[in-house]
Amino acid sequence: MPSALRQISLHQLNASLEAAMNVSEGTVTSQLRATSRTYFYFTTATLALCLIFTLATIMVLVVQKKEPVPQPPDNSPLIGGNCSSDILSILRKPLGSESSAYLQVSKSVRSSKLTWNKDGILNGIGYHDGNLIIQSPGWYIIYCQLQFVVPDCPDNPVDLKLELLIDNQTKKHTLVTVCESKTETKNVYRNLSQFFLENLNVNNTVSIKVKEFQYVDTNTFPLDSVLAAFKYSNSN
Repeated sequence: MPSALRQISLHQLNASLEAAMNVSEGTVTSQLRATSRTYFYFTTATLALCLIFTLATIMVLVVQKKEPVPQPPDNSPLIGGNCSSDILSILRKPLGSESSAYLQVSKSVRSSKLTWNKDGILNGIGYHDGNLIIQSPGWYIIYCQLQFVVPDCPDNPVDLKLELLIDNQTKKHTLVTVCESKTETKNVYRNLSQFFLENLNVNNTVSIKVKEFQYVDTNTFPLDSVLAAFKYSNSN
């Protein structure tokens, strides 16, 4: 091929390549610009939706705070005992302090009927010889917790029992048996408790009896064996 024709062919090829590159660069630039605009529009729309949702949520919370949901009135009468519905009613209402008592067990336990230290709380409730004495009628919550310890297990199992009495009559009791297993031989600790709700009148008494009173712990946990009572509401 003559050299002149060869040069012409090379010039035509270079021109074609440059034109193709210019077209490709322009196409790519246009595509990038279109993609950027699409991404910008999408991001803006998303942020706007998030802002609207946030404002709507804040408005709902403000309205709920200003207008609390009304609670249905609690007019159901108390039943007494350990009724779960009574406990729920107690939790819904504020507790007063018109009549209350909180006493720790006496260091000298000499009989099944426990006595209590009188230097605790006695507000509108009397105390004499182990008895809380009611001075104002109404519904009372009574709570007792006792710590027991058996230093050395005897040959037979031991029944630990807590009884809650109203006017010397048992209303509630809790029983647990220890020293049944040979693995339990020394320093067996047990906690017994009782919760009671009762409608009491003036001069009604509240007292506690235990079985195996010699095991009531007054040394290791002297502050954890207590008898408490407080007036919850007036009689219906």
